Amino acid sequence: MEVVAYLHNADLLVEDDQGVAVISGSHYVLSLGDHVHIRQAIDERAKIYQVHISFASSAHTMLYDDEIFIKFEGCKDSFQDYLRSTTVH
Repeated sequence: MEVVAYLHNADLLVEDDQGVAVISGSHYVLSLGDHVHIRQAIDERAKIYQVHISFASSAHTMLYDDEIFIKFEGCKDSFQDYLRSTTVH
């Protein structure tokens, strides 16, 4: 999945052809265009996953191990519902 936007509270929006996800908790500073490859669940109930990260700044030449928290995953329409429910108006 590619980092496509920054959201509130240091959350990131990642997207691929399967859908979108809101992630947080990376030990790396991620930028637009970086890739996050979800590998496996570390704790499914807590939604913590092992990932590989590749950076656009290095032309995605290396993979780095990390853990992230997935706050949301789904299609773009359900993402709009998530935004409405989590944004203070």
